Amino acid sequence: MNKTTFLLLIGLFSTQFATSQLQLGLKLGMHTFDLSSPTDIVTPNNQTIAFKDAKIGFHGGVFSKLQLGGVFIEPRIMLHSTNVEYTFNGDSGGVVDNVVSERFTNLDIPILVGVDVAIVDLYAGPVAHLNLNTASDLFAWDEYDERTDTAVYGFLVGVGTDIGKVHVGVEYEGNFSKFGEHINIGGQEYNFDARPSRVLLNVGIRIF
Repeated sequence: MNKTTFLLLIGLFSTQFATSQLQLGLKLGMHTFDLSSPTDIVTPNNQTIAFKDAKIGFHGGVFSKLQLGGVFIEPRIMLHSTNVEYTFNGDSGGVVDNVVSERFTNLDIPILVGVDVAIVDLYAGPVAHLNLNTASDLFAWDEYDERTDTAVYGFLVGVGTDIGKVHVGVEYEGNFSKFGEHINIGGQEYNFDARPSRVLLNVGIRIF
């Protein structure tokens, strides 16, 4: 075997090895949204905004997974949609509460590190939330303004398992920012004094 043939075989083996360790695919799922102990926002005019409920949200995107023995690195790019509801008393002491809603569309970028344990994998890592769009009924209120950070950050932990080319995972996501910090009323910023969390159910499909 000459030197050129030997080098070609080494290069082919290395390429196949690297390719076999890298997975690419699609990931879809749904999530819940929760505030552990929200407090009402009371404006200087005694108008009240209270967190009421959050609907089931949906997400989808792409992932890559680099396997290094029993350890892996998995970055994702995910589009998330979340819809929350508030009760709003805008009648300066009136008794009628209106239900208003906000819908957030975020681009989430988690970078996860995990280990394989028997038939399951355990993983955790930081996640960045980039707000793409907010649609809010509160925009109809003259005193309302919105301040949306370029990015807010949190963490994600999860457990999953592979069934052929399908990966099913259950995850918990916490955040380092208080929910409602985007609300600005009359030049004053407010929040609900609680850090939001989510439980996510994911189904990943490996395409490579």
